Order: sequence, then C-alpha cells, then structure tokens
Amino acid sequence: MNRKRLLVIATEGETDAEFYKKVLSTIKLNNDRINFNFDKIDFICAQGISGFAKKIPNKFKNKFATVEFANYEKIVCLCYDLDVFSLEQKPPVDRDKLENDLKAIGVDQVIHIKADKTIEDFFLIDIEGIKRFLRLPRRYKLPNKSGLELLKQMFKDASKTYFKGERVSGLVDALDICLILTKICKQLSVLCNELGYKCSGDKCKRNNH
Repeated sequence: MNRKRLLVIATEGETDAEFYKKVLSTIKLNNDRINFNFDKIDFICAQGISGFAKKIPNKFKNKFATVEFANYEKIVCLCYDLDVFSLEQKPPVDRDKLENDLKAIGVDQVIHIKADKTIEDFFLIDIEGIKRFLRLPRRYKLPNKSGLELLKQMFKDASKTYFKGERVSGLVDALDICLILTKICKQLSVLCNELGYKCSGDKCKRNNH
C-alpha cells in the first residue's frame, strides 16, 4: 500500500513563506493545474536563519512527528539565503547536522532551495513591480546597491521600512511571480521534481507574457 506524502516547507521568515506559497500556486497554474504529488503541504517558519538549527526540528516534531502522520512519507524543503554561508567563517547552521536531526525524527528526505544571494534578490527580479508597490516615481533612480540593501533603500526612499523576514502586506502580491520563476528555474527544479512535474525548464517561460 502506497504511503501518503507530506511536504513541509521551512523558511527563514514570514515574507519568505508568503513568497513560496505564491510560487507553489503559480507553478501549479503553469502546469495546467495538475495536482501536486503530495497529499498535504504545510509551512514552518524559523524566524531567522539562526533559528533553523533548533526551531525547524522542534516545530516539525511537534506538528508532524505524530500519529496523524505516521503513515506519511515526509519531505522537508529547507529555503534559505546563501549569503550568510559565504560571508561568515562559521556558518549559522550546520546543514548536514540539520538534515540528520530531521531524519532522526522521521523525515524521509530533505531538499534545499538556496536563494543566491538572498531572497530579496528574487524579489528584485521584478524591480518594476516593487517600484509600483512603493509608489516610487517613474524617474526614480535606483541606488547603487544590490539585494537586501537595495530593497531596504527603496523602502526608505518611499518613507517605509523593510525588516528582513517580517511580512510586508501586499509586497508578494505586487510581484510578477511568473517573471521571477523564469529567472530562478534552476534553484526551484528540485522542488518541481518533487511536486511531480516533469519540466525541461520552459513551462514558466511559456506562461510569462
């Protein structure tokens, strides 16, 4: 008898979770609304990369290492920024240990989505969408910054404040997710494969008008 399948997507912050929820719905739309290869998909949030090591296993154990999910094949998708692993001599998370800790509490497989360098770089692919969201003028000149620092400056220039990880109401909805998907296809391919979609990297491009 085939086991049911559970996908748990673990993110650093609330904005990340909102983004990946929109990513899932857009991927499904781009695949003719064919159902995902999972019986249940859920999210857990670490409230920052430093919380990954302890909070993700603890939250998974409390919510999914239960009788209700005893008969499920469990896959965890870790979504995180790569910048902290390249900039610091001692990375904030031992990813091998985290995988082992998750498997010790019943996770069958761990996959990774690595935002290069930050998830803000993903958002900034649709720079025009962000400018419209912030109601910045057409002639607004982009600061000579990139990634998180650029997004923070754009918010500041719009008399707003961007806090990494915290939910910004309306931001994700303002983004052209299909456009973004065409640029981050390689990072997401491992997730698309688990979702059951056989794609050669062209489906999101076909649907980006």
